[in-house]
Amino acid sequence: MSETERPNADLIRDEARSEAVRAEAAGKSRRREPEDVVERTDREPRRRFRFHHLRWIFRGVVLAAVIVAILFLLPRIERFFTPDVNIDLPDSFSSLLPDETLGYSKIDFSEAILGESREKSDFVVLEQDITVTTRVSQALANLALFEKSQIVRSFGTGVYTVDLSGLTDAEIALDTDARLVTVSIPHAALSYVTVDVEKTEFEETKKALFAFGEIKLTNEQLNLLEQNIQDSMTEQLSGEEMLVKADAAALKQVRQLFSPIVRAVAEEYSVQIEFAP
Repeated sequence: MSETERPNADLIRDEARSEAVRAEAAGKSRRREPEDVVERTDREPRRRFRFHHLRWIFRGVVLAAVIVAILFLLPRIERFFTPDVNIDLPDSFSSLLPDETLGYSKIDFSEAILGESREKSDFVVLEQDITVTTRVSQALANLALFEKSQIVRSFGTGVYTVDLSGLTDAEIALDTDARLVTVSIPHAALSYVTVDVEKTEFEETKKALFAFGEIKLTNEQLNLLEQNIQDSMTEQLSGEEMLVKADAAALKQVRQLFSPIVRAVAEEYSVQIEFAP
C-alpha cells in the first residue's frame, strides 16, 4: 500500500470508530428514553395515590374526633334538656303506694269501695217491728158514767239506715302487714217509721153504766190519733237501746256489703268496719 493510501485508510477507520461511538451513544440514549418516560409517568400517579390516602386518613381522624365529642357531650346534653325532678312523698302518701310484694295499693281498694257506696245514701241496716197500744175514750159531758173506751193496737216498722254516700278516701285505711282494709262509717240512724194500717187491731169497746153505742171519731180526731201513734213509735225506736242494736246491725251489714268488693281486688284481704269518731 502506498503512503498516500495509508492515511486515507486511517481516516476511514477513525470515521468508522466515531460513527460506531455515535451509534452506540445514540442507542444508549434511545434505551434510556423509555425508562425516563416510565419513571416520569410512575411518579405522578404515586403522588396522587399518596395525597388521596392522606386525605382519607384525615377524614377518618376528623370523624373519630366528632364521634368522641358526641359521646362525651351527649350525657350533658340530656341532663340539660331533662332536668332532675325529685319528689319526696309525705308519710300520709305512703299508704297510697303499691305493696312491694303483692302490688296492691290503697287506691285500688278505695276506688272499689267508694264506687259501691256512692249510691248508698240510705243503706238499710235494720228493720225493727214495733207495736203501740193506744186507749181511745169518749164521755158524754166528761162524766165517767157515760164513758166509752177502746184499746187500739197499732203495728209498724222502723227502718235504720247508714249514709255511705259521704265516704271519702280519708275513711279508708290499708294495713298491708295484716292484710286488712278498715272502713270508718257513720252511726246508724232511724230513717223513717211506717205504720201498717191493715194490721191495726181494735179491742171490744168498754162502756160505763150509762154509756151506749160505739166510739165515733171525727176526721180531725182520726188524724190526731194517727199522729200520736206515729210519734209513739218514733220515740220508742229512737231509744238508746234500739240505737245500739242498729249500730251492731250496721257493722254487720256494711261488712257484708264491702267484703266481696275487697276480695275481688285481693282475695287474701279482709275488711273491718268501725264507726267514725
